[in-house]
Order: sequence, then structure tokens, then C-alpha cells
Amino acid sequence: MNGFSPFLKKEFFELYRKGRLLLFGILFVFFGIEAPALAKLTPKLFKMMSDEFEQQGIVIKDVTSTAATSWEQFFGNLPVILIVFVIVFAGSVTNEFSSGSVIPLLTKGLSRTAFMLSKLTSTLLTWSAGLWLCFGITYAYTAYYWKDNSVQSVLPAIMLWWLFSVMVICLMFFFASFVKTHIQVMICTGSIVFAMSIIGIAQSVKKYLPITVTESMDLCTGAESVSDILPAIIITAAVTVCSAVFSVVLISKKKL
Repeated sequence: MNGFSPFLKKEFFELYRKGRLLLFGILFVFFGIEAPALAKLTPKLFKMMSDEFEQQGIVIKDVTSTAATSWEQFFGNLPVILIVFVIVFAGSVTNEFSSGSVIPLLTKGLSRTAFMLSKLTSTLLTWSAGLWLCFGITYAYTAYYWKDNSVQSVLPAIMLWWLFSVMVICLMFFFASFVKTHIQVMICTGSIVFAMSIIGIAQSVKKYLPITVTESMDLCTGAESVSDILPAIIITAAVTVCSAVFSVVLISKKKL
């Protein structure tokens, strides 16, 4: 696999030069702080607005926040961050081919497999580091502010969300290996996730769909266990591996 190390160094240099590492560093830190902060402030905000609501005939009972409120906000933010991430990285492969910047390197003997794996590795490392940073910040603040037992364990939930997000990123690279533009990559990736959400309405097939592993609060509160969604976990892992493998296979056949 000739060229993996130089390609990987190039990828991280480009991430730094274009400010993407700084952008997502700020984004992950912000959302990590925002989830517990908003959960903590929500009762106070409702109390401040209670007089206005009463004038409109709306009576608001005492609103309290718990650790579950914080984690619900955290997991609710993750789809937004993932969408932004896909939008930013959707052109990672296609832009290199459309601009022709990578063609001289490939024609001089550097491996297409190394090119694709360096893209995939740098992207997954950037996402994973940011996600776990965001999780760590939320975990620390939530543990500090709330000592209740509304949440049993968040580790299975965040692990499964990480698995789902890795699947989405691998799907993104799978489509990038044969389509021509980053818009097509975004549309194809988004269509797959949207289709899973629609199909998931049918309860008979829901337990097999990767989107099921993102129902994090059921795992956090103990309403659902990992064994209950084991088929979805297996299928999510299989789709992830297949997407990564086929992205490497197809990029080797892509016309320069």
C-alpha cells in the first residue's frame, strides 16, 4: 500500500490549513457545554417567562431538570453535528478528482487504496476525537450538576451512536468512490439515512435497521437493553465494514 503515510500526513495538514480541526474543535466543545447548560437553565427560563404565559392563559407547573434532561439534549444535538460534518467532508474525495490535484500523485505510482484509506482514517479520527471530547465535557458537567439516578448508564448509548456515525461516514466514502460531485455524495448519504427513518416506522423491521441504535435515551434509562437491538447492531457493523471495503475497491476502478 504505497503512499499511505504521506497521504495521511497530507490529510491532517490540509485539515489544519483549512481550519477544519479548529472549526470542529470549537463545535464539539460548544455542544458539549451547551447540553448540560441548557438543561440547567431551562427551569429558570420557564420561571422568568411564567408571567407572560399566564397572561395568555397558559399555566406552567414547576419545571425541573435532571441528568436525563442533559443527556437528552446531548443526544438530540448529535444528528446536527453529524449533518454539518458530512456537509463539510462530502467533497473530500470528489474535489480532489474534479480539481485534478491528486491525479499527478496517482499516476506516479502512489496507491489509490492508500489515498482512500488515508482519507477515511483522517476523517474517522477527526470525528471520533471530537465526539468523545464532546461526550467527556457533557459527562463531567452533568455529573457535577446532577446526582440523581434518572440515567443508569450512558456508555452503551454513546458507543452505539459512535458506531452509527462511523457507518454514515463510511457510506459517505462509499458513494464518493464512484459519484462525481460532493452534492451527489450528500444526497446519496442523506437518502440512505432518511430511507431508514421512514422504513423504521414499521415496527416489524425496526429492530433490524441501523437507525434504531441511535435511540439513546431508552438505553440510558434502562427502558431498552443492548440485547434488544442486537440485530440492528450487527447490521450496522456489517454495513460499516462493507461500505469501507467497497469504497477502497471502487476507487481503484475510478477513471482519472
